[in-house]
Amino acid sequence: MIGRRFGSLSACLALAATALAGPAAAQSASDPTQSRGPIPIRDSRPFNLLFLQFVPESADTLRSRANRYDLQFDIANNTLIPNPGGGTAVVEDNEYQRLRFAWRHGLDSRTELAAFTSLEWRDGGILDGIIKAYHHLLGIAANSDDVPLGRDHFPLYQSKLEIVDTANGHALVDQGNAIGLGETMVTLKRRLTAGAGRGAIAVRIAVKAPTGNPTLLLGSGRFDAGATIDGRYNLGRDVTLYGNLGYALLGRAGRVPSSRPNTVETLAALEYHPNHRDDYVLQVDGNGDYVLTGNSFADRSNVTLTFGYRRVIDRKTIAHISISESGHLFEFNAPSIANIGPEFTLSTGVTLLR
Repeated sequence: MIGRRFGSLSACLALAATALAGPAAAQSASDPTQSRGPIPIRDSRPFNLLFLQFVPESADTLRSRANRYDLQFDIANNTLIPNPGGGTAVVEDNEYQRLRFAWRHGLDSRTELAAFTSLEWRDGGILDGIIKAYHHLLGIAANSDDVPLGRDHFPLYQSKLEIVDTANGHALVDQGNAIGLGETMVTLKRRLTAGAGRGAIAVRIAVKAPTGNPTLLLGSGRFDAGATIDGRYNLGRDVTLYGNLGYALLGRAGRVPSSRPNTVETLAALEYHPNHRDDYVLQVDGNGDYVLTGNSFADRSNVTLTFGYRRVIDRKTIAHISISESGHLFEFNAPSIANIGPEFTLSTGVTLLR
């Protein structure tokens, strides 16, 4: 059943990406590996978006004085309403639409400066009915551990972000719709290895500025800082392995319970690039909790599985599309591959090289 589900999603993804990209020209022959890096998406659970999240990247850097611009649109559908456990009840039943802009600049042949910011909407969304019909069509259980009462028990297109202390009924978090600027991040990456070669290693440092509104839970209201090690290794002419291992120091968010002072962020990605135009990426990203809700199920590790397709439109334009799944895909029996996160995330974007 899982195979049918993932296969259907993959087929739809490939068709959508082909329609998005259209005819493509060959990439520059100066790139012998044809590797272009992981898909720039991480677990977009509502509380995760409040804090520093390193965008998945390769260890490679832009050439000196080159610029790269990214425009990306993400839709993350959240449905996490587990049984009350540990004294709290959690409801993450909403959808986030996020328009993210990124700029990167090569300071020299090994050093890259980057800035990321986004505009976010939290609302009832558009995907609930589609996901419900999809589950019924494939016979997927609607009452998994993330929603034991079953998705049909709750109304479609509602926007709730709640944490309730079940002992006294006090709401620790109670949010509905919101729109506004998200958090802003600045990074500096230094490649430690030579430019051409089978592998590469780089170090990134980052600072997250509190540009999101903490009252609406679009930001934490605090600065974060962190560092990550990025790696790339070409397993063969057509296959590349990527890894990111990061550590973030987190400012305390006053409007959520028990925000953590730090967390570890990980990423592993495998890219298959059979020709000069197309590549397919399978990746797993993970992190510890940024916020401890007090609910034993909701506080499990955050891990999402992403499948992406990327196409080179011309020598300076690249488009991508991806889907991400939480542990519901495997009935939460494979937590190292997919665990707590948005039930479904659709992402598409375009990269311009200048």
